[in-house]
This record gives sequence, C-alpha cells and structure tokens, in this order.
Amino acid sequence: MDIDVAEREHLTVAELEARLAGAFARSHSAERVRSAVVAAHHRFDGRPIRDYVPIFVEREAERSFRCRLGEQT
Repeated sequence: MDIDVAEREHLTVAELEARLAGAFARSHSAERVRSAVVAAHHRFDGRPIRDYVPIFVEREAERSFRCRLGEQT
C-alpha cells in the first residue's frame, strides 16, 4: 500500500514529535513540544519541495528548546 507524500510527511513529523518529547521530557511538557513542532511545521506551508521538511522541523524545534536551556547550537 502506497501512502502519498502528505501522509508520509505527517507520519514523519508525528514520529519526530514523539522523539523530541522523550528527549526534552525533563525540561518541556509534551504540549510545549507539540506547539514547537506545529509552529516549525507551519513555517514550511506552501513550499513546493516537501522531502526535507521533517528534518528542518526537527532542527528548528530542537534549536528552540536548546536556546531556552541556554545551550549552544
């Protein structure tokens, strides 16, 4: 069964959200992680090339958490 690009992107972003929620569980609530991921994902709305969007979303969300913790990125 093939899944389309949008569905694959959605599944990948959900997986990275879960991964980030686990990685930052001590410092950020799951709701905060979800909010950061959704905000980062929306930055790429309307962009024609979608293949790398989940990678960019993860990097941006993770960077925002590390900045809040005062870590270097």
